[in-house]
Amino acid sequence: MTKILIKGYLISVALFSMVCGFYMMFSPDVNSYLLTFYVESDQKNLITFIRTISGLFAAGGYILLRFIFSSSRVQLGTVLIYLIAFMLVGKFSGFLYEGINQRSLIIFFIGLGTLFILLLERRKRRNQISYDL
Repeated sequence: MTKILIKGYLISVALFSMVCGFYMMFSPDVNSYLLTFYVESDQKNLITFIRTISGLFAAGGYILLRFIFSSSRVQLGTVLIYLIAFMLVGKFSGFLYEGINQRSLIIFFIGLGTLFILLLERRKRRNQISYDL
């Protein structure tokens, strides 16, 4: 039962990341409910940066889906752990500079839960690797 819940959670986070990433990359206006701040139309550098980061969200969602359905013991999860950990560090620094709001806390706790579950899954997969040659 927990295996289904863990996979369901990771699949939902992956799909949400991909949908948000692709939406922000290809939407004509970057100001939407998905952003926690407002961007003026004359701030072209910020809009370009947002679209670049959106690509990273889409890529992270794709890598997460590959990790979930991978039958090999290749440690894609380690890459995801580093991505999520650095995202959490960035989010924490955002708390320091921009303050704490409800949406930022929700994103932080989703990231923290994802990091915890990825660490558990990586440990489980590492224990399944056969070192007999």
